[in-house]
Amino acid sequence: MDFLELYEQAATRRTDLAGFYNRNVRVETDKGPVLVRIRSAASEPMDLACWSEAELLAALDGHVPAAPGLLHAARNPDFQVHEYVPGRRVDELAPDGQPLPEAVLKAIEGLFRTLLRVPAAALPPTAADWPQDGDTPGFAGMLLALVREIRHRGDAAVHDLYEALGVPDDPCRAFAARAHQLARRPFRLLHGDIHRKNMIMNGDGRVSFLDWELALWGDPVYDLADHLHKMSCTPGDRRTLTEAWERSAPEECRDGWRADLDFYLGYEAMKSVVVDTVRWGRRIAGTDDADERSRLSLELAGKLAAARPHWNADAPTLKEPREIEAAVVRCLMRS
Repeated sequence: MDFLELYEQAATRRTDLAGFYNRNVRVETDKGPVLVRIRSAASEPMDLACWSEAELLAALDGHVPAAPGLLHAARNPDFQVHEYVPGRRVDELAPDGQPLPEAVLKAIEGLFRTLLRVPAAALPPTAADWPQDGDTPGFAGMLLALVREIRHRGDAAVHDLYEALGVPDDPCRAFAARAHQLARRPFRLLHGDIHRKNMIMNGDGRVSFLDWELALWGDPVYDLADHLHKMSCTPGDRRTLTEAWERSAPEECRDGWRADLDFYLGYEAMKSVVVDTVRWGRRIAGTDDADERSRLSLELAGKLAAARPHWNADAPTLKEPREIEAAVVRCLMRS
């Protein structure tokens, strides 16, 4: 199999299978389809990263059956070739807000159980400055440092938009004051991005989990919080998934987990505003469709409302969607 030729075929094709960090293109070969995964050079990092995805997938072979197989990886050009996983994305079977199929709920519980038991020795080494095993306050500190960096990364127009929407200069202050209170738990492998678009269910009910680029070595409670934040679950599914994680987690991973789950859920709501003020703002500014602008502005208003309780005295006045749209026009579309 000529992998460079596969890359060249994929690079010229348009695809709807595009995430924030990668484009995914199905390419046919004489041995069946494969997935060519091409790194998006222009994407700004909005998430922590611990390893290269290819390095991790190679290490997971034999440890996490629900992860796709890695067939090839290259650095220049930057692409991977994965086994093609047939089936339907879970967001197609059950869009946000709808109950998840029973097979999906069981598969997520199985993934949590597997991840929580992958030995550290099987994984690639972490960076020298990565927090030591069990240092949950240090892990949370890295998460907070990332959000602070994102908040001050943009140009003057982005900074003006943050101010117009009332996003505090230090959106992490209340979380930083609480981070040292996190219970110390042993670190585990975290997927870091388990949501409906990253799960494929085939005709037999088997579920595969894609996109391991954001996998981390860290506090296992964070993986549950990140998952719940991104899934837009029904209250029943949310309860089921939380109970599933509790059943799956070894005793040493459950110390103080309920209180710390609330910490990380609040963090995710706060981070979502910092990241999506930029992403949604650019989407609003980039469309002439009035209905689309209104929809995106309503979504961003919801994110601001969810983050507001975590800003204490710095909490901004709630913004109406029309105010958000006007702020985007004023800040991002000025000449």
